[in-house]
Amino acid sequence: MTVPALRATYGSASRHEAAMRFVEELVSEPRADRVAAFGDDAVLLGVSAPTLDNALVPTLLCYARGPGATWRPVWTMPYADEAVRVDGGFVCVRRRHGQSLVLRGVEGPERVLYGTTGRILGLAERPGTSEVACLVGVAGRHAPRAHGAFAGSDAVWSDGSEISLGAARRPLDDWRVLLVPTDAAAEPREVRLEVPPGRQLTGEVAWAGEGTLLLGMYAQSPGGVRSFSLLAVPADGNRPGRPIDFDGLDLCYPVQHPEGRSVAYLGTSVPSGDEPPRQIACVLDSETWELRRLAAPDGLWQRPAGWSGAGRLVCTAEDGPLRSIHVHDLDSGRRSVLRVPGSVLDLRVRGGGVAVLSSTPDEPPVLDVMDLDGAAVERVETTRMPERPGRAVYRPQRVAGVEGRLASWLCLPEDAPARGTVVFFHGGPFKSWTEWSWRWNPWPFVSRGYAVALVEPPLSLGYGDAVTAGWRVWRTGIAAAAAEQVRLLRAEAGLEDTGLALMGGSFGGYLALATAAELRPRLVAAHAAPLDFVQVAGGSDVGWQWVREYGDLADREADYRAQSLPRGPVPPGTRVLLSHGVHDGLVPPTETLRTHRLLLSEGARSEAAFFPTEAHPLSRPGNVRAWYRWALTACAEEFGRAADAGEGP
Repeated sequence: MTVPALRATYGSASRHEAAMRFVEELVSEPRADRVAAFGDDAVLLGVSAPTLDNALVPTLLCYARGPGATWRPVWTMPYADEAVRVDGGFVCVRRRHGQSLVLRGVEGPERVLYGTTGRILGLAERPGTSEVACLVGVAGRHAPRAHGAFAGSDAVWSDGSEISLGAARRPLDDWRVLLVPTDAAAEPREVRLEVPPGRQLTGEVAWAGEGTLLLGMYAQSPGGVRSFSLLAVPADGNRPGRPIDFDGLDLCYPVQHPEGRSVAYLGTSVPSGDEPPRQIACVLDSETWELRRLAAPDGLWQRPAGWSGAGRLVCTAEDGPLRSIHVHDLDSGRRSVLRVPGSVLDLRVRGGGVAVLSSTPDEPPVLDVMDLDGAAVERVETTRMPERPGRAVYRPQRVAGVEGRLASWLCLPEDAPARGTVVFFHGGPFKSWTEWSWRWNPWPFVSRGYAVALVEPPLSLGYGDAVTAGWRVWRTGIAAAAAEQVRLLRAEAGLEDTGLALMGGSFGGYLALATAAELRPRLVAAHAAPLDFVQVAGGSDVGWQWVREYGDLADREADYRAQSLPRGPVPPGTRVLLSHGVHDGLVPPTETLRTHRLLLSEGARSEAAFFPTEAHPLSRPGNVRAWYRWALTACAEEFGRAADAGEGP
């Protein structure tokens, strides 16, 4: 990036061979991952900046427009990750030594508007005023509700199924809504807030008009079913809030209209029977509370991202290899598509312009400002990475028994035949390979001379017509299709005789192990993989997601077990690299411990690595570097072993 102070240099790259040199660049470069806010002549880019003590610090970078459509960095704000545009600059959330709201213009010093020892969960600028609504979670241990039994202890008590390890680590006892003025003459004032019994707030907040706040909330049944709804809270505090529910549809990720006329939401249908969910862009009218569902072609899942003027809603939608911008004219009902260089990672809209962060599997993120008609593209920032050592090709695929299209990406070395094939399966499962990956990056392996396949099986985003083929059938549906995709790709590319390694994280780690019996690789690497679905659903902080897909655990345990990883998943003698973050609340780390012991007893050459400072994803720079070194070394050893045995080059 053009802000060199944010790079962290961990060692001399000259001491490493090509693959590890690429890894060094991956862990040293600030990771651009969001557009935090967009003003008339300034944009805030959110990055995760590496530090020399093996951490990533959320940081906001402010860029100002200069002469000749140029942009320059003007300031950085470490430990800040969220912001809204207001008159006079940006209100940013800084999370260091407590949490605070900080007002900063493009030029000049910053000013602290509000500070708290709680957690700032949501932020929304009030239309037509100089106020910002701030939702704060107040830390506590829930002990008063336990009749004082836990007084003097650090216990986190609950009598509901919504309790989680995450809530125990960072407990919240209450919520506060504050209206924080951005001028210096007034003090923050609190809004009356009464959360209905049995409901929890999500942290989402948006203005519906000037006088009503919409807060996201959810309820969870004893059986683990979670339903999402809204709470309409009058800002004057004269009346209690009222719940707004839409039967069969969950509303999340609000995008408020700049004038407060309406709020756009991502609507997710609640699965019924064996039908999978669908995602729909919705608009909630702030006067009538009527919900409008926006039409889209079959299989296209749209997510609201911003407003352009009074009647144009800007969404993103993924279709095959690209995530593009879709602009809805709400008056005429017309929809237009704006394609950008690569796939959209994030965007913010201001008037007729849009600030877009985009990337591809072989091109790291760039930040552009452009008109919504696609003209006048201005480059704001680029990511500094070495030249890629090969090329990535998108390959559409058809698999027998799967309705709809699928695909894989194939990354090949530039000037020599592949010395082995490494297959990556993405996490999710509702994710894809359409963008640059800082964690599961193929290019260090391509630098070693390996072909890397990025497989997009059923349930991948961008393939809505194939969702049914994967819903509730991870092993018998998704894994079976993924194995066939790998076979087809290797045959088409002439890679059948090369050594094979299967790798992935979370859902991808499950697929790496679940396809091993059929594909018979030399090596399997799985990070934080959910393998015994009964154990994961019962112990995960997101167990409700498992219940949503597979049903009530008490009634459908057989279905959970049928799709879990079976005994003997890898052929005896196969080398397996298992890893997990000790603080993982999504997939219990005992999944990796149990599987490691089981694989050893079944004759696999299993190794396990636990990371005491990590949660679900592996993210700290030093840990990412160590994992690549481990996996690259294992590939070299196992592919060499295969060649010595006459099994491949």
